[in-house]
Amino acid sequence: MTIVDWIIAAVAIAALPILAVRAGRRMKKPDDYFTGGQQSGLWQLIFFVFGAGTCTDSTSSVIASSWRTGLSGLWWQFLWLPITPIYWILAPLLRRLRAITTADFFYARFGPSTAILYSLYGMVICVVMMAGVLWGSARLLNTLTDPLFTDISSSLNIRIPVVSLQTAIYGPGHGQQPFLTWRPLLGDAVAGVFLSMLLMVCGLIGGLNAGIVIDCIQGVIRILLTLILLPVIFYRIGGFGSLQHMQYLKPGMLDFVASSDARLERLHEPFTPFYLCMLSLAALLGIVVQPHIVVLCGAGRREMESRIGFTFGNLLKRFCSILWVLIGLCCIGWYLGPTSPLSQPQSTIEQAQLLADLRMSAAGDLTELAGPEIYRLNSVDQRFADRLFGRVFRDVLGRIIPGLTGVAVAMVIAAAVSHCGTQMVVASGLFATHLHRRYLSPDEEENSLTAARICGPVLVLAALVLQMSFNSVGDVLRLFIKTPAIIGISMWMGLIWTRWNTASVWAATLTGTAVGVICGYFPEQIRVTFPGLAEQMFEQTSMGSVMLDSWKLLVILASSLTSGFFITLLTDLPQDEQLEFFYRLIRTPVSENEQDVDITNFQPSDEDELAPCISFLGFQLPGPTRGGTIGFIIACLLVVAMIVGTKLIAMVV
Repeated sequence: MTIVDWIIAAVAIAALPILAVRAGRRMKKPDDYFTGGQQSGLWQLIFFVFGAGTCTDSTSSVIASSWRTGLSGLWWQFLWLPITPIYWILAPLLRRLRAITTADFFYARFGPSTAILYSLYGMVICVVMMAGVLWGSARLLNTLTDPLFTDISSSLNIRIPVVSLQTAIYGPGHGQQPFLTWRPLLGDAVAGVFLSMLLMVCGLIGGLNAGIVIDCIQGVIRILLTLILLPVIFYRIGGFGSLQHMQYLKPGMLDFVASSDARLERLHEPFTPFYLCMLSLAALLGIVVQPHIVVLCGAGRREMESRIGFTFGNLLKRFCSILWVLIGLCCIGWYLGPTSPLSQPQSTIEQAQLLADLRMSAAGDLTELAGPEIYRLNSVDQRFADRLFGRVFRDVLGRIIPGLTGVAVAMVIAAAVSHCGTQMVVASGLFATHLHRRYLSPDEEENSLTAARICGPVLVLAALVLQMSFNSVGDVLRLFIKTPAIIGISMWMGLIWTRWNTASVWAATLTGTAVGVICGYFPEQIRVTFPGLAEQMFEQTSMGSVMLDSWKLLVILASSLTSGFFITLLTDLPQDEQLEFFYRLIRTPVSENEQDVDITNFQPSDEDELAPCISFLGFQLPGPTRGGTIGFIIACLLVVAMIVGTKLIAMVV
C-alpha cells in the first residue's frame, strides 16, 4: 500500500464512528436502537438489503468458489436466486408483524416457551454469521494491508487454542485435524480483533441506524470497485472471449452445474442438480428465520418499500455475483496461464512451487494420489482461493491506480462493521427484549437498552473465537445455510398453517437437531436405517466413506418436518384468541401514518380492511393482489433472465 492508500484507509476508519454518532442521534426511543425507527426510504432499504447480505465474505466467497469449482461456484450465491420471487410475497407479511425481533413472532404465534427457544437459537445464528463475516473480512484485510497485521502477530508471538469446526460438525475421523489444536496468533486473527473492536464501537453508539447508513455507503463502493476490476482483469488474460481457450487449465471450469454422476473430490461435494435443490430448499427454509430478516423488512416506512427493498436488493446481490464469478474465472486464466504473475523472471522459488501445486490441483486427477498428498494440494489450493480477492485486487488495481487499494480497505472495514454491527444489534435485541425484559428483569424495562449494550460485545467475542476455527469459505457458507433451516420450518408453518402449535415447534427443532448430530457423528446408523439408499447416500473417497451433504440435508429436514407434522395431528388446536390475533395482525396492512406501533401495543379493529387470503384445511396463504401478482411476475422474469443470461455468457466469455 502507498501513502495515498494509508491516508484513505485512515480517513475511513475515523469516519465510521462519526457516522455512528450521527446515526445514534436519530434514535427517539430505546427500541429504535433495534429497529432503526422503521423510517428508512426505498433506496436506503435496497442498499441495506444488498449490503446486509453482501458483506465482504460474499464477494470473496464467490471468487474463491469459482476458482475451486469454476462457473458452478456461482451457486453459493445463486442458491437464493430461484426463491427470490417469494420474497415479494413474504416481505409484507414480515412488515405487518410490527416486530422488534423475530422472537416477537414466536411469542405471538406460539407462546413464551418458543420465544425463549428462538431467542437462544437466534443468538447462535447471529454469532455464526458474525464469525463468518469476520473470518472472510479479516483475511481480506490482512491480504490487502500485508505485512501490517502479520508483523504485529509476529511481535506478539502468542499461541491460542482452536477447535476444528470440521471435526465438530462431521464427527471424529472425518476431519483432518484433532478436535482441539494450538495455533500461533496469525495476522488474520489480529485483523479480526481490530475489526471486532471497531464494529463494537460503531454498533453500540449508532444501533441499527449506523448499520443502515454504513451499508449504503459500502454497497455503492463495492459495485464501483467491481465494475473497475472486471474489465482490467479481462484485459490481463487477452480480452473477452479468451476464457474459452483456457479451459484446459481447469477442465469443466465453464460448466454451469456439475453432472449428476460427478465424483466427490477434495472432500467437497460437487454442485449436482440434486445438491443444488437441497441447498436451495434449506436456504428457503432458513432465510425467513435469520434474525436480521424481520429487521430488514421492518425497517421501511411502508409495505411497498419493504417489498421492493427486500426483493430487488437481493436481486442486485445475485447480479453482482455474476460479475464476481467472471472475475474468479479470469483469475484462473491469469494465475494458472502462461503469463501467470507467479512465473515471471522476478518470481521466487516459493512462487514457482505454488504455481506448480495450483496447476496440479486444478488439472490433475487427485484420486490417483496418496491421501497426504491430496490433503496437501487441497490445502494449498484452498488457502490461495480464500485470499484470492485481496490478492487479485492488490496485484491488478493496486499497481495501476494509486489509492484504489485504500478504497478497497475502506470497503472491507465498512462491510464488516455494518454487517456484524447489524447482527450484534439484532442478537442483543433478542436477549434484551425477551430474555431480559420478560424474564430476568421484568420490572426494569427501561434498562433493556443497557442490557443489550452489555450483551452485544459478549456475542462479538464469541464470534471472534468461533471464526478462528474456520478452515475455508465452504465451512462458513455451509453453516450460513444449515444453521437456521431446522427452526425455519416452524416459522414457515406458523405463517401459513393454523394447526402447527407449540409442541410442533419443539418436536421439529429437537428432532432435526438430534438427526443432524447422528448424521455427523454416527453416519453408519443412517446406513443401517436406510440400507437401500446407502449407495446413493455415501461416497467412497481416498479418505474413507463419506455421507454426502445433500443427503444429510434431506434426512435432517425430512425428519424435522415429519416429526412436527405428526405431533401437530396428535395434539389439540392452539388457542383461538391467540390465533385470531396473529392472523389478523399479518393481514392488517401497515398504514402510511402508522408510528410507534409494534406487536405489543397493536390493537386490531373490525374497521381495518384485511389483505386477501386463501384458506383451506387450516392453511392461510396470502391471496393474490394486483401489485403482488405484477411484482412476483417481474421478479420471476428477472430470475430467469439472470440464469439464462449467465449460461449464454459462459458460452462466449
